[in-house]
Amino acid sequence: MLKEEYNSLEWNPYHLDFLIKVAEYSMTAKTVFIGGVHGVGKTHFCNNIVSHYDVAHVTASELIGRHVKHQIDKTVSDIEGNQLILAEELARYQTSCRTILLDGHFCLLNAASSVQDVPVETFKAISLYAIILLIDNPEIIAERLSNRDSRVHSIELISELQSREIVRANLTSQSLQVPISVIEVTEALEESIKKVALYL
Repeated sequence: MLKEEYNSLEWNPYHLDFLIKVAEYSMTAKTVFIGGVHGVGKTHFCNNIVSHYDVAHVTASELIGRHVKHQIDKTVSDIEGNQLILAEELARYQTSCRTILLDGHFCLLNAASSVQDVPVETFKAISLYAIILLIDNPEIIAERLSNRDSRVHSIELISELQSREIVRANLTSQSLQVPISVIEVTEALEESIKKVALYL
């Protein structure tokens, strides 16, 4: 189903034909996962892509937050449970765009402040089309986070998280046989956009 056909549909959520056509369109949407540690610049990066292409951007925390009470910090008490919610909510996510940029992580800090991997099964459940992993100098990330929330952030912990993100992103790519592109946020915007455009 083409975008023009989708946009021309008369809104009628109680009509079976309407629901079928929306479902058909939704199934054609590709999910490109934008990974990286907190503070690496995923939101800024995705906003730049959205300004150049007809794509939708949503964060994993936003989708999970529809079920889970918003937490002040970035630790997660039930990572596996939350990721099941992520797959469910993404399936419900409605957009007229042909590609969804899903902004999230391959590992997180749990309630005990330990690094915990997001299961590969999570990414299998959301049927990834491609993976974009953003990386940056941990010192710069720490400074960016401190400017954002006026707290001191451990460069060592950020480095550990980023190293683990790289490992898990590549493992997920290999396990699911989906392409991956690692982008340093210091790259020229035009070059980064060219890399992402291959998957849109």
